[in-house]
Amino acid sequence: MIVSNATLTPQVLMPGDEGTITVTLTNTAKEAVRTSSDTSTGPGTGTRTETTSTAINAYVESVTLKGEGLQVLSGAYGQVGEVGPGQSVTLTFLVRAPADEGIYFPEVWVRVQGARSVKFPVPVNVNSVYAVIRRPAITVARTVPDQVIPGESFSLGLILTNVGGARARDLSVQVSTNDSLVSLTPEHYYFESLEPGEDVGLDLTFSTDRKTPTGIQQVPLALAYRAPDTTRTNMTETVGVQVKGQAEVGIASLSTDPPRLAAGDPFTLIIRIENTGTDDANSVRATIDLPFEGNKEAFVGTIEPDNDAPAVFLLRAGEAGDRPYRLTVTYQDDWGEHAAEENLGLTVEATDRSGLLIALAVLVVAAVAAFLWMRRRTREEE
Repeated sequence: MIVSNATLTPQVLMPGDEGTITVTLTNTAKEAVRTSSDTSTGPGTGTRTETTSTAINAYVESVTLKGEGLQVLSGAYGQVGEVGPGQSVTLTFLVRAPADEGIYFPEVWVRVQGARSVKFPVPVNVNSVYAVIRRPAITVARTVPDQVIPGESFSLGLILTNVGGARARDLSVQVSTNDSLVSLTPEHYYFESLEPGEDVGLDLTFSTDRKTPTGIQQVPLALAYRAPDTTRTNMTETVGVQVKGQAEVGIASLSTDPPRLAAGDPFTLIIRIENTGTDDANSVRATIDLPFEGNKEAFVGTIEPDNDAPAVFLLRAGEAGDRPYRLTVTYQDDWGEHAAEENLGLTVEATDRSGLLIALAVLVVAAVAAFLWMRRRTREEE
C-alpha cells in the first residue's frame, strides 16, 4: 500500500486560509500463490499438490494527517476497509494554514493491518516565494506468499519506485534476517540511480526451520539514497509474512492385549497416533472397520507436534484367520479439516482346546485308578 498521489487545493495558501489536501492510496500488490499438499497413505495413494492464486487485499485500518504546523480541521479516517490489488481509494483532509509564511510538510499516516505504517510528507506552500525543491521519494511494493509452513522456503517480491520529482542516487537496500528466517539470496543490493517514475524489482528467497514461530514474521529492510543536492535519506520498511504450522499424523505403534488373539476372546486394540507436523492436531478421532463386536471409534483430542496419544478399542475377536481392516484418522489444524487412512491387519487364531482334552484325560485316568483300587479292596476283604 502506497500514497500514489497527493494534491493541495489551492496550490498556495495565504496565512490563516483554509484548503484541502487530497491523497490517493493504491494497493500495488498483484497476486500471491498458495500451494497446499494433501497426503494420504495406503495402496494406490500418493501426494496431490493443488496450487491456487489468491488476490491480496490490503486492509486499511486508519488514515490520519499530522499537521506539522498546519491545523487539521477534519479528515481523520478510521476503518477505511479493504483495497484490492491495483485498486485505489481517495481521501480528502481540510486544513488551515498557520500565520507564518513558509513551506510546511504535514504527514499522511496510513496504518495497514499486518504491515508497517506508511508515512508520506505533503509539501504545503503558505505564501512562500521559494518554490518547493524537487526531491526523490522511494516507495516499496511487496508481493508476499499467502501463508508459509515452518520448514519450507518462500519468496518475496519487492518493487522499488521513485515517485518523487528528482533522481535518486546511490540507492542501497539491506535485508535483515533472524534465527528463524535465513536468506538464500544476497542481503545487500546497490543501484547507481533511479529516475523519477522508474522502478526496479528484487526477488528474495528465504528458508525457515520447523521451529519457526507461527504468526507474523517480520523481514526488516533498510533503504538509503541521495538527492541531487547530496542529501542522504534513510528509510526502514518491514515486510510481514504469515507463518502457519501444519499438522501431520501417522501411526507410532500398534499393540493388542493379549498379544495373541483367539476366536471369541475379548481383547484391547491400542493404536498410538503421532503428530510429526509443525502445528497442533486438534479434534483427533480414529475409526476402524474391523468386523468384530465392540467400540470401533475413539476420540483422541489434541496431539501437539512431536507427540503421540493412544486410540483405544475394546473388541471381541471373530472367526479365526487374517482380518485386514482400515484405520481412518480425522483431525483439524489452521489449514482446515484433514483425514489420513492406513491399511492394517490382525491375525485371529482358532480356539485352543488342548487344555480341556488334557483335563478330561486326567479325569478318565483318575476314574479308572479309583475303580481298580476299589475292586482290589473288595477282593482283599473277601
